[in-house]
Amino acid sequence: MIPEFPRAAGGPFPFGAQDFSVWQARIPRIEEVEINSSLDGSKQRALLYDPGRPEPRPLLVALHSWSENYLQNIGIPYGIFAERNGWVLIHPDHRGPYRSPASTASELAQRDVLDAIDYAKQRARVDPTRIYLVGYSGSAMTSLVLAGRHPGIWAGVVSWVPIYDLVDWYGWLRSNLPERHYAHEVAAACGGAPRPGTAAADECRRRSPRSHLQAARGRVNVYLGVGLWDQLVPPDHALRAFNDLAAPADQVPVEDIGRITKTRSIPETLGAPEARPLYEAAKAKVVFERTSERATVVVFQGGHDVIYNAGLSWLSSQQRTVLP
Repeated sequence: MIPEFPRAAGGPFPFGAQDFSVWQARIPRIEEVEINSSLDGSKQRALLYDPGRPEPRPLLVALHSWSENYLQNIGIPYGIFAERNGWVLIHPDHRGPYRSPASTASELAQRDVLDAIDYAKQRARVDPTRIYLVGYSGSAMTSLVLAGRHPGIWAGVVSWVPIYDLVDWYGWLRSNLPERHYAHEVAAACGGAPRPGTAAADECRRRSPRSHLQAARGRVNVYLGVGLWDQLVPPDHALRAFNDLAAPADQVPVEDIGRITKTRSIPETLGAPEARPLYEAAKAKVVFERTSERATVVVFQGGHDVIYNAGLSWLSSQQRTVLP
């Protein structure tokens, strides 16, 4: 684990910081690399850490968040974890900040992630049964799209405060955060404001987990974490994503999801969760947890955040069965 980095919010790396020298100071063997896109032939940037082990090692694919790029410094704890545990790390750009048609879980961006995996396999010894994906905010959305579209790759997918539906999120942003830049960037990525019945709405839905995630049910180990007080992406997005992955009897009732989002409290009928020490250490007490099929959702006392050790601990115990 990396006890000095319990969570992203309030950590030593400002959310907008993008500085390769800071990565190098923490992980001296980290490299900047270029990867040829198998779709359009362009050169795409990424960071790679290869532990240089002779035996196959787990591969951690870490994705930057909505507004940043592959140099995003809040990804550094993943590099530290990889170095300490002998994992391979790839941190792809996947077309940079989510504000253009080429980014934002586009076909190009998804392919960039897959190309990055292939590149890591060429450069390092990778265990194909332990390829892990972690995303945060915008890239949590991308991680869930990739879980649904390519379920055979992943031993585990961790998605922190994900966007489940870009159309719904756009409407929520317009109503609740009109002064922020995100709604404009959703429109820029999808070819216009995604109002009902428009081509832009169709495009946003194609880029959203709601259109793909059910294909991962029972096939991919998925961990969803969301802050109860998240003011940027409401908790209903993660809970709806969980429902796509859960058995019908285990799904969170729609009325309870609505109440959680409206009141930012957990209905007593949902029960009290067990204490989770890694969340407690991050001062982010778990207030709701449920597991079904291969999916787990955790709601914690906090906002738009990452609880690094909880996600990494869960990933470390996941492995995919590869048939001969």
